Amino acid sequence: MSSSVRSAALILLSCFLLVSTATAFNITKLLERYPEFSNFNDLLSKTELVHEINSRKTITVLAVSNDALGGISGKPVEVQKGILSNHVVLDYYDILKLQKMKNKSVLTTLYQTTGVASEGQGFVDVTHNKDGSIVFGSAVKGSPQDTKLMGSVAAQPYNISVLSVSQPIVAPGIDGSLSPIASPPKASAPAPAHKKKASPPADAPAPSDDSPADAPAPSDGPTADAPAPSSGPSADAPATSDPPTADAPTADTNDKPHTNSAGKLSGASFGLAVVLASYLALFH
Repeated sequence: MSSSVRSAALILLSCFLLVSTATAFNITKLLERYPEFSNFNDLLSKTELVHEINSRKTITVLAVSNDALGGISGKPVEVQKGILSNHVVLDYYDILKLQKMKNKSVLTTLYQTTGVASEGQGFVDVTHNKDGSIVFGSAVKGSPQDTKLMGSVAAQPYNISVLSVSQPIVAPGIDGSLSPIASPPKASAPAPAHKKKASPPADAPAPSDDSPADAPAPSDGPTADAPAPSSGPSADAPATSDPPTADAPTADTNDKPHTNSAGKLSGASFGLAVVLASYLALFH
C-alpha cells in the first residue's frame, strides 16, 4: 500500500472517529424502539430538545410513557419545553448508580441552564423510600415527591441512560398556571403585653390632686371614720369671754393686752367721778 493510500485511510478513520464521538447517541432513534414512549419522543422533537440532548456527551433522560403524560400534550410549546427540560439530567445515572446514592440527593437538569429557573426549579430531588422504591420530584420547597422510578429503558454507558418514570415532574410555576411556592414568613415577635397598673394597698394614702385621671378622686372632706373637726377649743380648754356689746369700742388690732367688759365699765365710772369732783370744786 502506497503512502498516499495510507494517508487517505488515516484521514477517513480520523473523520469517522470525530463524527462518532460528536454523535455518540441519538435519543430519537433510541426511543423509536419503544412504541410506549412515542408521544414523549414526539414532544422532544417538537420542542427541539433532541438537539440539546444529542449535543451532550453524558445525559440521563427520564421518559414518561404515553398513558402517563397527562395534560402536557395540550400545553403551549414553551411550557412543554420547560417541563421536559426537567426530565433531562446533566449526568449519567442508571438504576445501579441511583441505588448507591444517599437517601436523598439533588440532580441538576437541563432547565437549570436556561437562566430562567428560580427557587430550585432547575433541580430534581431523588429520594429512597423505606420500601426500597426510588422517587423523583421538583427541588422547589414543598413540591410532592411522588414520581416513581419504573425501570431502565436503554443505556449506553457512560453516555446516555433512559429511565422510565411513572408521571411527569412539573415544578411549581414552570407551566405558567402555578406560582412558585414561597418560603414561609418569619415569625414576628409577639407584641409586648400592656402592664396593668397595680392597685394601691388598702391602707395607702389618698392620691394628690395632680394624680392621673383614672386614679380615684380624693374625697371632699374627712372620711366617715375620721373625727369631725371642732369649731372651737376642745372641752378641756378654758372658755373665752363673751364678745363685746354693740356700743362698746372696737378692740385695737395692735399688740395691746386684751381687757374684759367689766374693766372697761370701771374705768368709765372713775373718769366720770373725777369730772364731777372738778366741776363741784369750781363753785366752792
